[in-house]
Amino acid sequence: MKRIEANGIVMSYAEAGPEEAPAVLLIHGLGWDAWRLWSGVLASLAGAGFRVLAPNLRGVGGTQATGEAYSTALYAEDLLAFLDALGLSRVRVVGFSMGASIAGKLLERAPEKVASLSLACGGLHATEEGMRGVEAMLSRAETLGPDAFAAEQAEAIFRPAWAAAHRGEVEDFKRWRAGMDQSALFRAFRSGRGTDQRATVKTAAADGLPVQVIAADADTFLPLDDLRALASAIPGARLDVICACGHMATIEQPEAFERALLEFLLSQGDGS
Repeated sequence: MKRIEANGIVMSYAEAGPEEAPAVLLIHGLGWDAWRLWSGVLASLAGAGFRVLAPNLRGVGGTQATGEAYSTALYAEDLLAFLDALGLSRVRVVGFSMGASIAGKLLERAPEKVASLSLACGGLHATEEGMRGVEAMLSRAETLGPDAFAAEQAEAIFRPAWAAAHRGEVEDFKRWRAGMDQSALFRAFRSGRGTDQRATVKTAAADGLPVQVIAADADTFLPLDDLRALASAIPGARLDVICACGHMATIEQPEAFERALLEFLLSQGDGS
């Protein structure tokens, strides 16, 4: 992992591929870090000729934690400062789960920087009902403690058949998640309140921005029908469905995920 100062904090990030190649920004999801989520994707995209950057969000994986409330807007500001610190004026943006709404906010703040947008297993808006559910979950998590909360999360994010066949990986995830900065994790869970990037993405797509939606057929967090509806509402959006897969598509079906993402990225030419 490398480190760089951006937006007043020290951010850690992974990088692969030639410096002069078209750049891809990978935005990880809630409760994961860049390396755990994106290691296979980094190698695959770099091998296809891209420069790939996977930063850790505030409070995760070596990136500095701060004490204020986290928000989609704050994460986007961090990422824009990260790109500026590296001298990158235009990137292809890939957001996974919570990273999808952050990608949408980045597009809203700096549309000139976004060459294409891939939204993977993630939506673009939060509902009040959903945020009430988050608060109820976090209240329960405080009672459960980090170990039991991590175990509960593992049951929710992995497809049961995959988890049964990969017990070691699931146990590793639970140990790692329980060891995270729980305060930063809770603030990440609350960061989506009020966010809605649907109009931003629809308008950009209508103006010619290439957009991809990647869905998993057994995702219990974002059901396939919801992501089909999202894709159909975005002019010209490409929809890729990963089969036999729960929410964690980059972990459960890495080859299928990487193939879908690469096909989309390669279809965009040099991204300039």
